[in-house]
Amino acid sequence: MLGESGSRGLTHRAVDAAAGVPEGTTSNYFRTRSSLLEAALALHVELDTPPEAALTGIADLELSDAEALELMMVTIVRLLESANRSMLKARYELVLESSRHPELHETFEPARERFVGLAEALLSARGCAQPRKHAKQLVVVMDGVLLDAVLGAATALDRDEIRDLLARQLESC
Repeated sequence: MLGESGSRGLTHRAVDAAAGVPEGTTSNYFRTRSSLLEAALALHVELDTPPEAALTGIADLELSDAEALELMMVTIVRLLESANRSMLKARYELVLESSRHPELHETFEPARERFVGLAEALLSARGCAQPRKHAKQLVVVMDGVLLDAVLGAATALDRDEIRDLLARQLESC
């Protein structure tokens, strides 16, 4: 719903209709728009954030630059598949909402930290000297790539350009 209609389309009535429940059901559980946004963000974080096991699994590996790059490309391509594009748009809708609502930011911040942690584990596994510093940069770069693709501009990077950008990011650490 968020991915198609944006955060303004997330209403109690719209959720009722999408869920096929009687009108008013959603408002019985989530009295305010704020509580509805909080629930949407909590669900999104649960569905979209890597599990802690992923951090441990990657940290235990020894990766070459080519293997690390391939992992990043698989992630990007998976997120950009049409089936996941709506979820990606919903993520950015919720990110923007969390920038305006402190109660949402409290939920968003730990989820963002998990992505940085995953990038840090990946960079550590390939021997990066400053994995934390470069992980924060890598997450920003990947967010930029994903947002660029979601915008659908004619200047959006193609797969080869994305691969080149991520390879240069890896070379910097």
